[in-house]
Amino acid sequence: MFLKIFSRSLVARTTASAVVLVSVLVAVPMVVLIQADVRNTRAELAIRAEMATRIVLDDVTNALWDLDPEEAMTALGPLRSIDSFAEAVILGTHGERFATFRKPGAASVGEGAATVATVPLIRQDRAGGSRSIGTLLVRLDTGPTDAAIRHHVLLLGGIGAVTLLLVVLGVIWATRGMTLPIAGMTRAMADLAAGDVTVTVPVRHRDDEIGRMAKALDTFRQNAIDLRVAKERAEQAVASKAKFMAAASHDLRQPAQSLLMLTAMLRATAPNPKVADSARKIEQVVMTLKQLLDELLEVSRLDAGGVTANKAVHEVADLFEALDSQYGPVARSKGLAFSVPQYRAPVLTDRVLLLRLLGNLIDNAIRYTASGQVQVACLESGGSLIVEVRDTGIGIPEDRLDAIWEEFHQIGNPERNRDNGIGLGLSIVRRLAGVLDHPVKVRSTPGKGSVFSVTVPLAPVEQVIEAAAPIPAPAPAPAPVPAPMMASLPAAGLATLADAPAKSGEIAILVIDDDQFVLSAISMFLNTAGHRVVGASSVAEGLRAVEGGDIRPDAVIADYHLSATENGLDFIESVWRRLGLRIPAVLISGRLDGAVSARAAEMGVIVAAKPIMPDLLSALVEQMTAARPVAALDTAAPHKTPTI
Repeated sequence: MFLKIFSRSLVARTTASAVVLVSVLVAVPMVVLIQADVRNTRAELAIRAEMATRIVLDDVTNALWDLDPEEAMTALGPLRSIDSFAEAVILGTHGERFATFRKPGAASVGEGAATVATVPLIRQDRAGGSRSIGTLLVRLDTGPTDAAIRHHVLLLGGIGAVTLLLVVLGVIWATRGMTLPIAGMTRAMADLAAGDVTVTVPVRHRDDEIGRMAKALDTFRQNAIDLRVAKERAEQAVASKAKFMAAASHDLRQPAQSLLMLTAMLRATAPNPKVADSARKIEQVVMTLKQLLDELLEVSRLDAGGVTANKAVHEVADLFEALDSQYGPVARSKGLAFSVPQYRAPVLTDRVLLLRLLGNLIDNAIRYTASGQVQVACLESGGSLIVEVRDTGIGIPEDRLDAIWEEFHQIGNPERNRDNGIGLGLSIVRRLAGVLDHPVKVRSTPGKGSVFSVTVPLAPVEQVIEAAAPIPAPAPAPAPVPAPMMASLPAAGLATLADAPAKSGEIAILVIDDDQFVLSAISMFLNTAGHRVVGASSVAEGLRAVEGGDIRPDAVIADYHLSATENGLDFIESVWRRLGLRIPAVLISGRLDGAVSARAAEMGVIVAAKPIMPDLLSALVEQMTAARPVAALDTAAPHKTPTI
């Protein structure tokens, strides 16, 4: 626990280190001094004992030589005046005790509490040689000295402890004055990192290094506040831009839709080739405008977070087949070889978004490849599938590999030729990759071609098994009872552009759009194509036309946004219930989200983005009305119709 506290607290580590250092610096000299004092005292006692023996040495030797104990005792008498003297013993040559002299009033001293000086007693014999006749032992009592030493030790220890305590307190005070502000700034930085810009930075008033550090941190906090404000403004700007682009795109699609229909009608009824050529040129201009609107709206929706990935398990072979069907004819019509791999593997992705991402890469490759091939390849790496789009096009210089992801950036198109696109494809790819969390990389060699790779996660085995499990079909619901027909309304209440009675083989189409120009253009185009068209600008007008018997439509073409509370899908359902039949229908709009598209698919309604191409509209009408009469309504089994 303590180690954990030390590892996480600078204050604890610094204080503990300082206390240990000061303790060592104070305690070691104190121990050395005490030990030196003890050694000196012991040495002094030993010297004193040795000197005492030398004082009486000659007299004791003579007394022992004469074998006179009384003389020996008299000779040892001067030892009584020596401090700490305890006992003197004269031993014979064989260690026998000859005489013992104790200081009056002194008790017997043990070996451990005495300092002993031992001196041999030497006497010259008659022949003049030296002869050892015994030993003199002098014991000095170390008790008083030890008591004095203990007193000194306690005194020095007390002084040292007080000094150590004062020093430690000073060190703690000094270190806390440095570490606590740093700890406070650390907490402030952690709070700033967590996004709390209201935190107060401590010790900004100090003039030392810590104060300057605190001022720098406070400046950083202010910068974080400014960045947050700037970020919020930027997010508001992005949201405003997305809202503006969506509204502008919808409003611009309306006249574009009218132009497409009117130019198609003009081209079909042109009195001479010059007028027809002019109509075709107008159509090309509108097509360029349509492409720009589509891509600008998609970029805006991606930036605003309006696109989310609905990931599920999909078979990659189905994706490759869809890509081959859509882009294979385009590449081959340009003289390019196009191929997709014959590879099967379950992947975890959003099928629509991944198709759009890969489609943009393939479309970009076809645009910038004059000859050779465009190839889709794949390989497994770990738990992912790397899908590559390879081309033999113009390539990309290394210093521009990062710039290609920017909006309106194009390689090899300085004249801004619209046949090479408008420069939003790769920027959309980058945004889609972020939404899908599928990393996109590129490598390229100028003059030889480029390879764009997308890393798609393979589906886990349990999800593959779950996706492959059969789903029990729901019990069929009873078919709804057709609503009774309302009384006929006067023709003046209808917004009818072609009200001629239906002829044999003529197709009756009900068109509804809240924009009069679009309604008029689509109605005129279909009328010119030989169909009987009834147009309505509101739900009420459309239902009156059906209920009044003015038209029994073979198909319905409806705009989605009809008013603030009405939409095309509700109108189509109302028409179906009024007629008791599920007649074919097309839903067109400039702003379609995933929920609307999903609901249309469940209803079996074809979805087309506005502006819809005249040729596509004609093909859809032909497709929808090829099998008249229409079968009875069965809402329990909705048809699945792909989005156009």
